[in-house]
Formats: sequence, C-alpha cells, structure tokens
Amino acid sequence: MRERTGIQLSELDAVELARTLTVEQLEEDPYPLYARWREEAPVVHIPVLGLWFVTRWADAEHVTTTPEVFEAAVKPSPLDRTFGGTNILTVDGPAHKRLRNMLLPSFRPPVVERDVIGIVEPLVQDQLERLGLDGGHAELMEDYFEPISVRSLGAVLGLGEIEPDTMRRWFAQLAEGATNFEGNPAKQAIADAVAEEIDETLGPIFARMLRGPDGSVISSMLHAAEGTLVQRTRLVMPTLKVILLGGMQEPGHGGGSTLVGLLTHEGQWKALVEDPAGRVRAAVDEGLRWISPIGAQERHCSHGATVAGTEIPAGANVAAIIASANRDRTVWGDDADAYDLFRRPRRSAAFGFGKHFCVGHHFSKVQLWVALRGLAERFPRLRLDDAQPPRITGWEFRAPRNLDVLLDG
Repeated sequence: MRERTGIQLSELDAVELARTLTVEQLEEDPYPLYARWREEAPVVHIPVLGLWFVTRWADAEHVTTTPEVFEAAVKPSPLDRTFGGTNILTVDGPAHKRLRNMLLPSFRPPVVERDVIGIVEPLVQDQLERLGLDGGHAELMEDYFEPISVRSLGAVLGLGEIEPDTMRRWFAQLAEGATNFEGNPAKQAIADAVAEEIDETLGPIFARMLRGPDGSVISSMLHAAEGTLVQRTRLVMPTLKVILLGGMQEPGHGGGSTLVGLLTHEGQWKALVEDPAGRVRAAVDEGLRWISPIGAQERHCSHGATVAGTEIPAGANVAAIIASANRDRTVWGDDADAYDLFRRPRRSAAFGFGKHFCVGHHFSKVQLWVALRGLAERFPRLRLDDAQPPRITGWEFRAPRNLDVLLDG
C-alpha cells in the first residue's frame, strides 16, 4: 500500500525510512510514519531536521517533564532565531515562570469564561452572517475559522487596530521560520522580514500601552516587566510572537481539523447537530487529539540520555511528537486513528505536557466551542464539497489548507 507520503513503507525498515525522509514527505502526512516508528523505532533520528523524534506517549511525556535532562533551550533554536530572543517556549526555571506569570492573570479559565465569551460570540455571529451572504458554498478556513481566531486574539491582546488579514499573514510567515529545523534560507528570509515588520508595527503600540495601561494582555505583560520601554519590549516581544502563532494555530486551525473529522466520520456531524451545546466540548477535545494543531515540543539533551532503549547523544535536539502521542494505541485504543466524539474522556497532549502546557489553552477552547456550536446551529445540513476536498498538510503546524463546504446540504 502506497501512503500519501509517496513512500512504499514496506520497502524500508523504520530507521532507514527516517534516514531517507524529506521535509516534503513529512509535511504531506506524518501519521503513517509515526505509526511505524511507534511500533519499530519509537526514538529515531531524522537527519533532514537534525532532530530525534520521540513518538510514544509515555516517552514523550518523560522527555517534556524532565528539564534536568531535556532542556527547553534547543540549540540552535528556530524559535529564538525567528522571534528575536528566548521566549516562553525556550526557557525553563525562574525565567519561564516569570514569563508565564505575566500571562496567567489574563488566561486563567474563570477570567476567560468571564471576559472572552462576550468577545467571541459577536464575532462568530458576524462571520456566520457573512457566510450566509455567499449562497450555498463557503471556504471555512479563510472565511470562518481563521478570521474568528485572529479577531478574537487581536481583541484580547490589545491589537484590535491591526487588520485580521495582516495578522493571518504574520502567522503564516512567522511559521516559516518557527518550523525551519532544516535551515532553509528562503523560509528564514520570509520569517525574518515579517518579524521585523511586527517589531516596527507594534513598537508605537507598546509605547502607548506603557504610558497608559488598557487591561489587554500586552499591556499587562509590559507593566509586569521592569526597566525601560526597550528593555520591556526585548523581554515581551519574543513571547508575544509565540502567542501570535499559537493563538492562531490551536483555535483557528484546530477548528478546521475538528470539522473535517466530524464531516468525514459517519454519524459524527449529525450527533453534534442533535445536541450542539451538550456535545461541542467533546467534539473539540477529540478534534484536537485526532489532528494536533501543534505537532511537537522540542527539547535539548545536553549530556545524552537513554529513552526507550535508544541512546540519544549529548548535544542532540529532541522532538517529543505530540501528534504521535495523541494516536498511541496503548493510550487511545485500536481506533486511535479515527475521530470519535464519543471517545472516553481523557486529556490529550494537544496543548503539551508539563510546565510548558499551553497557558492559553482555555482561551483556544472557548473560541472553538463557540465557533463550532454556531456552525452546527446555523447550518445543520452542512457537508464537504466533494468537488474540492480538504487538503491537510504540515507536521509541526498541521491544518486544512482549504475547507470547502456546501452550507445547505
């Protein structure tokens, strides 16, 4: 059987498969590869990326929860290079705690429930009204999930003045650098240019917020920092760029993948439509497990370690593959590759493991609950447009590149 990666899996053993892999093959569909590696080589070196992949749930959890062995500071770090310095994802200990504490007051679940639902619901209704104007067809990534995501994020961050299409472009171009483990100079040039644009655009906004706090996430971070505007910006800006990425990927792209799961597995969309309020949370949790929007947590193994019987050399960079852990059959059962909103409840690894568990997880979920429930209530006969099937790509940031649907069934 020839998988979508274009590789005849039976022709190569698992280690040789990793050795000959290209970035393009991994981007197309990593899941068949993860399944092979979980069974035959659960810790495997991927030369094209310069990373050791850890693919089983228990091993991925171990790697991401032992900072004394596996440090957050990947060397070299595409994130640090792209974002202009260390950030909440690439530091441990007190430095990580300091950055996380700047964000926690804005993203605690009770605060999100109190403040964010009232922001998201009108945006969802606005986007639903726009869909209704287009007749029977819509492309839901560009016209629904992504706009809701960036508009919600902009409002919470204090960047409501930035056009949604600009924020969508920032995400796409930052992602080119953040995932550039292969060191592609063309991809890095795109990311470097947009990072500079973000710095120039947000500089005056930061200055204004420092003069007069407005209660936004960025304002709160700046006022929790110390020093001059330049010093505070140097601390805050790299982590803000992390938020620009994650704040788009998890709710916007996670929503698209969840809907694909619902529409491609028999009876799932119908079940949600029958009880949107009661089933939307389970539908979202399962969607984030089934296709994890962010595929890995990277770590640095300074002194070497043994994981699952495999020696990881000193100085190696390691990727705990969250997407693979979320389909580990020893955890999720023999049907782990299927979408099932009635799956026995259990927290997935979609938002990461350990102390680097995504601080904005509840913010992302609230957006998804409201957006998906809105679709189910407004367009209960919605179905995929068979003439333009969704194409899902990416290993680190995985999402539908299109989601064409017929709204009236």
